[in-house]
Amino acid sequence: MALPEQPGTSRRRPTLAPWLLVLVLVLLVGGCGSDDDEASDTTAAAATTGPGAPATVPDVAGAELAGAAEQLAEAGLRAAVKYVPSSEKSGQVIGQSRPAGSELQRGEAVSLNVSTGPSPAVIVTVPDATEKTEAEGRAALEQVGFEVQTINVPAVTEDTVVSQSPAAADRVPRGSLVLLYAGGA
Repeated sequence: MALPEQPGTSRRRPTLAPWLLVLVLVLLVGGCGSDDDEASDTTAAAATTGPGAPATVPDVAGAELAGAAEQLAEAGLRAAVKYVPSSEKSGQVIGQSRPAGSELQRGEAVSLNVSTGPSPAVIVTVPDATEKTEAEGRAALEQVGFEVQTINVPAVTEDTVVSQSPAAADRVPRGSLVLLYAGGA
C-alpha cells in the first residue's frame, strides 16, 4: 500500500551510488574479460567471462601453492591463502575451503590452507602491495624476503595491484609465496 503524499514534502528517490560502488568493486576484484590462457612461472591469466558467470572449483589439495593459484585463476577464481603449521612440505596446499567440482561465481575466492613446513622460517609481517604498480608491490614484498606470483586480472586495465594474498599485516614465514592480483598485463 502506497502512502499518500503530504503537502510540502518531497519523496526522496533512492540513490544508485551504493550499487554503483558495489558493481565497480565486483568488476575490479572479480574480474571479467578474456579467455587468455597464457601463463609463465610468475604470471597467470585469470580466464573469466565476467563476474557472476559460473566457475567450477578445481582440486588443488596436495599441489604447490604456485600451481594451485594458476589452476584457480584459469577457472576464474581467486586464492585466499592462509599459512598453517603442518608436517607437510612448505608451500603445499593441505586443504581447500570448497570441494573440487563445487560451483562458485567467477571472481570468488577459495580459501587454501598452505603448509609452513615442519621447520618454518622466521615469521614476518606481509607489507601492503595494493594500490601500487605490480613492480612496486613485488619489490616491497621481495625486499622483506617473500616470493611473489602475479595473477593478471583482465578487468583491471591499469598496472595496479588490486588485492594480495596473504593480506597486508598477516604474519607468515619469510620466503613464503604472496599472490598479487593486478591489471595492466
